[in-house]
Amino acid sequence: MNQQNTPRGAKLDINIKAFRLKPWLATSCSLVLVLYVLYFHLPVLNLKFLGWIPTLAFVLLPLWGMAKLRKALMVLYALMLVLLVVLPLVFSPLFVSSHYRNLIGDVQESNFSEMVSPIDMSRVPIIDEYFAASLAEKKLGEDFALGSRVVLGIPTIQMVDGKLFWVVPLLHSGFFKWLANTDNGTPGYIMVSATNSQDIRFIREVNGKALNIKYQSNAYFNQDLKRHMYLSGITGVAMAGDTFEIDDSGEPYWTITLYSKKIGVRGNEALGLVTVHACTGDLNYYPLIKTENGYSDELIPDWVDRVQPSYFVMPQLNWWGKYVRGFWNTLFGKRDMLTTTAGYNITYSADNRSYFYTGMSSVGADEGTVGFALINTRNKDTSLYLISGATEQAAMRSAEGKVQQFKYYATFPILVNMENVPTYFMTLKDAAGLVKMYCFVSVSDFSLVGVGETVKSARESYQMNLATYGSSDSALIKEKMNVSEGYIVRIASDVKDGRSYYHFSLDSLPGTIFIATSNLSSYLPLSGNGDRVSVQFIDTGSNHININKFTNLSLEK
Repeated sequence: MNQQNTPRGAKLDINIKAFRLKPWLATSCSLVLVLYVLYFHLPVLNLKFLGWIPTLAFVLLPLWGMAKLRKALMVLYALMLVLLVVLPLVFSPLFVSSHYRNLIGDVQESNFSEMVSPIDMSRVPIIDEYFAASLAEKKLGEDFALGSRVVLGIPTIQMVDGKLFWVVPLLHSGFFKWLANTDNGTPGYIMVSATNSQDIRFIREVNGKALNIKYQSNAYFNQDLKRHMYLSGITGVAMAGDTFEIDDSGEPYWTITLYSKKIGVRGNEALGLVTVHACTGDLNYYPLIKTENGYSDELIPDWVDRVQPSYFVMPQLNWWGKYVRGFWNTLFGKRDMLTTTAGYNITYSADNRSYFYTGMSSVGADEGTVGFALINTRNKDTSLYLISGATEQAAMRSAEGKVQQFKYYATFPILVNMENVPTYFMTLKDAAGLVKMYCFVSVSDFSLVGVGETVKSARESYQMNLATYGSSDSALIKEKMNVSEGYIVRIASDVKDGRSYYHFSLDSLPGTIFIATSNLSSYLPLSGNGDRVSVQFIDTGSNHININKFTNLSLEK
């Protein structure tokens, strides 16, 4: 049997010109590709989004089989390639850096105490996202049959009736699980209190009606969340994220930000919000209203916490600090440049509005910050609070160093208002991820640390250190400092963590217990009932008050 072999080194010649298709077949194939792309890839039908270039190139491929169109297609492909390369360059910071810097809007210097309300011990979020997911997983595991067909979605922290909760949706675990439950969806969501690890709720019905979450990112075909929106007519703008939130009555919704390009083909800018009822699929669009100073969110429901995705506003804040003197300054000189610190968190203001928090540091500074920024998660209003201090990572290391014998690790901190003093709060976990201790660290001086096995004891430790050793924070709390005199009615001492604490009450303020350490005054251990004393403190509204100064008027004559 003779066998002809291809000589070594011979080139395989593919002649694309020999490719032929009848016009009707080529056109039909292109139309099929168009339908395929529209249904499965959901392209944004807007020239500002350059995704249309590779999409168009793909759907036109069958037309290459028509010899009469090849020259036109070659010219079109070349033109699209040029656009794909040139347009991003033309609208890059190299040429329009000022547009990038202004994308965040006006950055206003603000008063910290007006932006962030003084801390309420009952509302301190001690449960982070990882721990919330773990608790929700444990709750789901109580239903063995359900745990085999659903998975947990991404937890979202939200203010619900004045309380902070992590809300976790239940999603299909795969295609066949979805196929078997297309009519019923997944049965509800789990709420985990951000302040109490014992408060975990499995919400299966609202107002007596069972929850069937049909529209979600883990569904397929027409129940896929973004395809459902696309088929409803949202085709000319892009969709960002799919945050799961609940309204005041507990009804579940997906909130999706619609956005366009602000700087030519670059620079994402939120235009508004679409809410999709997770069970019925009902859509509602709420636009952001353009104003002289930015955007107004007055049309967006109050129960919605976030409209601006973090991956939009954080780069925009970085551009604001980076291009302060144009593009070339970022390469040569690098004068007056600021950058965000690694990581961010969410904090809540006095009116229960949520803000992205991040530190701001000079370019090249590893441990210190020049201040921090608060960005409204709905309308992108940005406030800058100038105060030199430690980065979040430096504060975390300081907290870990305080309990290094236990080898606990600190979670990423949140910013709280400790009697008008900017303070980091974080939890300390063991290797298993369980919360073991709590910690407060001063933003301006990360050597001032307070730790404890409860939030209350950690706060007392921190306030004692703040009062005893003092810091640059002292000027921030002078305005709220009170001075009171009276006779000691009762006094007693207690030892915690090797430190002596003195608790006493005065006849001038009945019902109030003052707390101090012996480090505050050498006369404290000598004080007794009937002594006339003067105390300096910040009135927190609590009946247990840590004092900043103690004077025994009976002994110090």
